[in-house]
Amino acid sequence: MTETLNNSLPNHTLDDKPFWGLGEVLKLAWPASLSMLNGTIMMFVDGLMVARTGPDALAGQFMGGIVAFIPCSLGIGLLNVVNTFVSQNVGAGRRKRCGQYAWAGIVLAVGMAILAQPLLLVAGKIFSAIGHDPNVQAIEILYFRYMILGLGLALVSRVLEQFFYGIGRPNIVLATSLVANVVNIAANYVLIFGKLGLPAMGVAGAAIGTLLGAAVLVLLLGAVFLSQSMHRQFATRLAGRMKFYECGEILRIGWSSGVQFCNSIFSWSLFTAFMIGRFGTTHISATTTAVRYMSISFMPAVGIGIAATALVGRYIGKGRLDLARKRAHAACLVAMAYMGFCAVCFFIWRYPLMEFYISSKGVNIDPAKAAEIVEIGATLLMFAVVFQLFDAIVIVFIGALRGAGDTFVPMIFTIVLIWAVLVGGSFAMVCFFPELKSYGPWIAATANAVILSILMVWRFESGKWKKIDLLRITPPPPDTPVDSGMEM
Repeated sequence: MTETLNNSLPNHTLDDKPFWGLGEVLKLAWPASLSMLNGTIMMFVDGLMVARTGPDALAGQFMGGIVAFIPCSLGIGLLNVVNTFVSQNVGAGRRKRCGQYAWAGIVLAVGMAILAQPLLLVAGKIFSAIGHDPNVQAIEILYFRYMILGLGLALVSRVLEQFFYGIGRPNIVLATSLVANVVNIAANYVLIFGKLGLPAMGVAGAAIGTLLGAAVLVLLLGAVFLSQSMHRQFATRLAGRMKFYECGEILRIGWSSGVQFCNSIFSWSLFTAFMIGRFGTTHISATTTAVRYMSISFMPAVGIGIAATALVGRYIGKGRLDLARKRAHAACLVAMAYMGFCAVCFFIWRYPLMEFYISSKGVNIDPAKAAEIVEIGATLLMFAVVFQLFDAIVIVFIGALRGAGDTFVPMIFTIVLIWAVLVGGSFAMVCFFPELKSYGPWIAATANAVILSILMVWRFESGKWKKIDLLRITPPPPDTPVDSGMEM
């Protein structure tokens, strides 16, 4: 059945009620946030297990993972706009085109993963240039190579997740991620410590466990995506209906989002490796541990940002720009409330939190070194207390602008600020105030979050995004019957 774009005039329904928007945000955001938190808890537990094998392993896994995430972040940022195209088409009443955009995203995901594989050959040179302790460096290279090998799994799962967010089914992502992470944690426990008769593999075991969890996630998401119910509504089995212009549309809007995210990860890698790393393994371990806790507040806020993308896109598709704006504001309130709560927790329990993670009972961790890591990390959590609310604003409004297809200007803001304030400011703090040690770069990071939040609010409230019409970038061909095309 051919579907047509819904150009009906705005009507006053429950959508216009003051508190309905807040409820709508929460309905979509809580599963998305729990899914993000679930992934964060998995990484937290993963790091906790690795920490029990020694501080070098903890620092090496963190740096190897974050450097591997640089090419991954380019793909993830680009493919996040699958949510934008899917949600706008849902709002416009063109559901059968949602499957096509998912397949276009999968094609791009596989292509980018293949292009990244040559990085395996230069891993040694990359980490040699960073110049950490040789023991840490060997672990970094090992973990990096595993993550690059599994890049395709990470990117394909991201496409499928964004499809489900776009159609308003975040519970599917939550349920599948829970199962995948149970597999991941169980595999980590067995492989890291050598249980069930297997040899103890340490960081290599953690990497293999991560890839096993990612594979399970792709299989579960793929099974739901190709189910009869999904196919009936969104034509998900018609891979042959995917047109390359749809890949082009994703690239056209998504490249700036990908560059923005990749630049952020790359700059944070420099921040950790060079600005923090120059003060030694103790400061790297403290930063690693503090970031693990910060991610507990940061990642659920990303889930709220995903909800903002989907809701803004859906209401733009319906022609209700007024409600798209209101949903963005509601999402910002939810994110600020959550991250504000986390900030209070960090302030009150900063020492117990750090002591729990860095225990002097861990294997090969000297009690004196553990105490130093706890002291440094507790202070770093105080920085998190300051910039939590500003981070919430940035995350939500970047998500809202993405839902409208406004990705280029946010990219420019982010790149300029990161290099001028985060990297440049960190370098200045290291050079002119070396006595502050790793606290200096974190002061610059806090300033970056404050300024960026102001710019993102200004961009959204300027209303420039209202002039973007993604659904007419390229006139799409008319829908064809669901039973035609090549099924997958």
